[in-house]
Amino acid sequence: METRIFFNPGDSIANIHDYNEAVRKGQIFKKERKIDDLVIAKGPDDEEYAIFYAKDALPADHAKAQPYDVKEHL
Repeated sequence: METRIFFNPGDSIANIHDYNEAVRKGQIFKKERKIDDLVIAKGPDDEEYAIFYAKDALPADHAKAQPYDVKEHL
């Protein structure tokens, strides 16, 4: 089951059309930066996958919040 989470689109690390490419780039970024709180999420436009720091999630009522469906936690 997917989880809906809210982010400011401007906080994304990357936006990628291909899911497998998004996961690969997220894993590389995670390894290089030695972090463990990345999220791959499908954007509100349903066209791109975005990579975010999980800690950057916003409350739903935040002015810049847009809904994303979490596809994977890295």
